[in-house]
Amino acid sequence: MKTDYYTLLGVTRDASPEAIKKAYRKLAMQWHPDKNPGDKAAEEKFKQVSEAYAVLSDAEKRKKYDSFGSAEAFSQNYSHEDIFRDVNFDDLLSQFGLKSSGWGNFRGRKAGGAGGGGGAGGSIFDDLFGATAASPARGRASPQAGAGAGQAGRGKDAEVPIVVSFVEAMHGAERQLRLQIDGEDRQLKVRIPAGVTTGKKLRVRGAGHVSPVGAGDLTLLITVEDDARFERKGDDLHTVAQVRPSTLILGGAVEVETLAGKKSIKVGAGTSTVAVVRIKKQGAPILGKTGERGDLYVKLEVAGIAAPTEAQQQAAKSLLEAGL
Repeated sequence: MKTDYYTLLGVTRDASPEAIKKAYRKLAMQWHPDKNPGDKAAEEKFKQVSEAYAVLSDAEKRKKYDSFGSAEAFSQNYSHEDIFRDVNFDDLLSQFGLKSSGWGNFRGRKAGGAGGGGGAGGSIFDDLFGATAASPARGRASPQAGAGAGQAGRGKDAEVPIVVSFVEAMHGAERQLRLQIDGEDRQLKVRIPAGVTTGKKLRVRGAGHVSPVGAGDLTLLITVEDDARFERKGDDLHTVAQVRPSTLILGGAVEVETLAGKKSIKVGAGTSTVAVVRIKKQGAPILGKTGERGDLYVKLEVAGIAAPTEAQQQAAKSLLEAGL
């Protein structure tokens, strides 16, 4: 089952910022590790509701999350650093006497040291997510580049480019990857989401460089191969259909390529060869929006005749004499 930030906080999707803040305060009081020492389930719950609040309390992050529809889809595109950046937990937690050191403005934190909330002992964020997870100094290493971050925090993130076919990008797919990270060969199964585009980054948690504290994340930098049948422009696809001259003059039907196979479309009598027919919702899937697609645009071109028969030549002469 997919994780939903709104459900984690117990609020509706149209909840106001104040309602979101109030819900988080209540849940933070319930699940904070200081209130549940040694309780791993409570710790995990606290991490989940804190991540949900970090996203939903920021208007821009919330808007992007709503377009993805689930925490899993959102986290493939945003790291912990992205999620928790500039979120101020001090005001929310310190008034209840809860540990909040370092939970302030993460943009200003220093790796492994005291953060915006003060205190030399680090933050609970460090304890739960790893010190480098919120640090601006956290590097991105290629899969072949050296070791992790060491004792101070979890391992460095790794980044590797992968090429996916046009069909995989349109329909989604599972890929079995073989990577070399930290000098070791690894096999990893990943899900390519339908609608992915060149330049998109997909994140796999815990699949990066390893340190004694824990593994970093793996980022897959996507390149989508071109397709001979379609040109992609955003979420729309463009293709060309060859049409007989007689069909353009008299009207009829022509078969066109779609992602779902060949589809017959009507051509009106007297249609121009510069005409473009739009087929709604037959374009590319829209990433993060299940069931939503762009449109397919079909340019009509006159089909050439390499070796016209005598009857075809006679018909062409008759058209010429008729002024066509």
